[in-house]
Amino acid sequence: MAVDHAVRLMAEQLPWDTVRVVSGDHGMVDLRPEEKLDLAHQPDLAGGVRILGGEARARYVGVRPGATDDVLSAWRSRLGDRMWVWGREEAIATGIFGPTVTDRARERMGDIIAAAHGRVGIVERNVDPAQARLIGHHGSLTAAEQLVPMLVYRRP
Repeated sequence: MAVDHAVRLMAEQLPWDTVRVVSGDHGMVDLRPEEKLDLAHQPDLAGGVRILGGEARARYVGVRPGATDDVLSAWRSRLGDRMWVWGREEAIATGIFGPTVTDRARERMGDIIAAAHGRVGIVERNVDPAQARLIGHHGSLTAAEQLVPMLVYRRP
């Protein structure tokens, strides 16, 4: 709303017969505080997890040796109604990483990939407090996050 208003004010000062286009680089999903799950306070999700990568709505989960099946089961059980939760090879097989995935990319994506389709994000306030405070999040596969917002104002 504030951006719309600012662009309108700037556009009204443009010369006649001019167009102003303002674009974002991706969409966002707003999350309420109760929709952001802090891993430190979610023992059922934290068990077996070694490290989290990615964004709150698109997590790359590194697990402790031998814990992949247990973590996968726990995340699916708790988050399956709001996140797609895949083992690494399952995620690759979906095609979301493109037709070819290098060994280096496989290593970096971790053991489990969790991508939100509902209103949820996984944060770590003690690791990344700035991200945990954000209202708007992105990174997953929903249209709201992948479509690029654009404002166009034409001064006749």
